[in-house]
Amino acid sequence: MNASSSIPHRFVSTVIKEAQLTSKSRHLPSWFLLLLFASQALSVKAQSPSTVVAKVGPQVITQAEVDDSVASQVYDLQQKLFAIRKAALNNLITKTILEQEAARQKLSVDQLKSSWMSGEVMVDPVQVDKLYIKNQSAFGLMSSDEAKEKLRLDLEGQARLKRYRDQLNALREKMPIEVLLDEPRVKLSRATNLAFSKGPANAKVVITEFSDFQCPYCKDVQANLISVLQQYRDEVRLEFKNLPLENHPLAFTAARAAYCGGKQGAFWQFHDALFGFAQLSLDKVQSIPHRLNLNAAEFENCLTSEDSQEAIVADMEEARRLGINGTPSFVINGKLLLGAASVEEFTNAVERELNNAQLKTSTSPK
Repeated sequence: MNASSSIPHRFVSTVIKEAQLTSKSRHLPSWFLLLLFASQALSVKAQSPSTVVAKVGPQVITQAEVDDSVASQVYDLQQKLFAIRKAALNNLITKTILEQEAARQKLSVDQLKSSWMSGEVMVDPVQVDKLYIKNQSAFGLMSSDEAKEKLRLDLEGQARLKRYRDQLNALREKMPIEVLLDEPRVKLSRATNLAFSKGPANAKVVITEFSDFQCPYCKDVQANLISVLQQYRDEVRLEFKNLPLENHPLAFTAARAAYCGGKQGAFWQFHDALFGFAQLSLDKVQSIPHRLNLNAAEFENCLTSEDSQEAIVADMEEARRLGINGTPSFVINGKLLLGAASVEEFTNAVERELNNAQLKTSTSPK
């Protein structure tokens, strides 16, 4: 029996019927049906990462290995499914708020909405005239009086809709709402050596940076990272991974050199020195070990060793697995943040993760 035959036909029919109802009789894209069916099917027969999904002679292949091989594609699908669920959840929250308020006022939901949007709406005739002149060509053969009346009604409708939204937002602000829907996250398969990270080992937020020492944007973002680490010195750890790009001829050598500096406990000094140059050159890279008083023979042996090459290639393969192909890129507690992020973007991401951690602590069973 194959995997699909273990799922009853009536279940498939039910899922598709629910999807059609959810769409309010509109046609859904095929990827949505696939995602919905897959998520429902998994709830019927869940597989853990350690589940063996194939055997080739004496060797087994696990669910985790399958997922790792297509991690970026899985993440993209999960993001689409999350967006659908988030929109549906927001609609359900709104529905619940309306029902609770309508019950409090002893009204139906429709009566509540009508009460919010009722009353006289004054539309400025000058605004109508300006809109008519600006969009006159769009009304075709419609008379000016008819076109202006249509515009007036549109503006009146917008004003009533704003009343509704303002009332709903005011209720939302007063209502204690906790959204516990988990966002999809990528999972790093390789732990980062502490020599190439800084910050508390038990940090609540881990920023993993994929960077290129010859990338100007990677250099520019360093000041923002320093600012965030200083602001959250007890809560954030920064981990560094290499992603030297092909169009930067010195990037791979610089990455190996920084790795070898780290083998002597000087990775971050080497890192700062590389990013401190206005423009990178081979002579400048080779000058750093002397400036840092590193053991020259040990450094040279490391620089040409398989160890240093394999370490950089492993980081590159990790990035490729996650679908990361540009620098700088960041993984913040499993959430991707691409590009030279601002301090505000980093801060928002960190605060989100700290709030999530606090929420999980407060809602976890005692």
